Amino acid sequence: MSHLSGDQIDRYLARTLSPGDLLALHEHTRTCPSCREVLSEAALARMPCTPAPLLSESVEAHLTEEEMVAFVARRMPQAQHAQAARHVAGCEVCLDSVEAMESVRDQAPHRPAVRYRIPWWSVSGALAAGLLVAVVVFYTSRHPVGTPGPAIVASLRDAGGTIALDSQGSLRGLDAASPEERSLVRETLERGALPAGPVLPAEAPGVLLGGGSAAAPFMPVGPLNQRVLSDRPQFTWQPYSGAERYQVLVTNENLDPLARSGMLHTTQWQPETALPRGVTLLWQVRAWHGGEMVSAPAPPAPPARFEIAGEQIAARIEQLRSSPQPSHLLVAILCAREGLREEAAKEMQALARENPDSKLVGSLEGSAGGR
Repeated sequence: MSHLSGDQIDRYLARTLSPGDLLALHEHTRTCPSCREVLSEAALARMPCTPAPLLSESVEAHLTEEEMVAFVARRMPQAQHAQAARHVAGCEVCLDSVEAMESVRDQAPHRPAVRYRIPWWSVSGALAAGLLVAVVVFYTSRHPVGTPGPAIVASLRDAGGTIALDSQGSLRGLDAASPEERSLVRETLERGALPAGPVLPAEAPGVLLGGGSAAAPFMPVGPLNQRVLSDRPQFTWQPYSGAERYQVLVTNENLDPLARSGMLHTTQWQPETALPRGVTLLWQVRAWHGGEMVSAPAPPAPPARFEIAGEQIAARIEQLRSSPQPSHLLVAILCAREGLREEAAKEMQALARENPDSKLVGSLEGSAGGR
């Protein structure tokens, strides 16, 4: 590192350096007397009260590093602590430093007592002590000296950044996700596969409205024995040769009509009004050719069944998708858990485009299935 620039000194004194830059500056000044002197003179020029090395010499003196640590740790004699408290209350520099050290003390996890000795230069101690002690204690409480951090076992690009899982089960990224969602993401990355959601069985008791041939020469395509996200799903079916028009009927399991299309000349239809969520629905398409009407599916074939996702999960997926940096992984996991296989597959395709060479994403995409 070259000598400190004026900008670095200004940022240091203004407390706008990042923790990494602050530690690098500290390491440089430890071995560079020239920069240590320049920084000390700059800091002294901005001190609002006269610096002195010991609290006992002057009420107006700044606390030294040792006195500040003892004050925060409540290790001062009662009379000296009272004198220090009066000084801190009237000295903005010492007050800021004490508050910073107290904040780090309160936020750091409970660890065995370890004394970190910080090389220091004389700028009366207060400004530099508050910043560097806070940074070093905060950093070493999470990464003890000489101890490597936990290994990353899974990592991928998503949500405008990186999502990573380390060997201790700590998940990085997705800060906006709920605790339950973070747990789902953690489990998914550990398994290398999306959750296996519910699947609607292809066979079910009961029959649809009858009529026409028992062996229809065309069949519904979708939605078929699956859950869907939209409450106005797109219905598609195979064409019936020579058909002049079609009509779609949607019912509940009691065969009560819920939606009916007009006469159609295409092989797809989307209802204009929302269908009920969270219940099993049946649908059937009819084709007319001359005076003959043919239904599909028709008894004895099983009915075409589907469900629409509940309101709560649909709202959450919409919220995630509309965010500035949507997480394809989280949406895919939620969709897979709810049995929304097509939606999960779409999200995994998008995630694969962001991670083209990732074996992890390839494994997740393979577990997404689809229709």
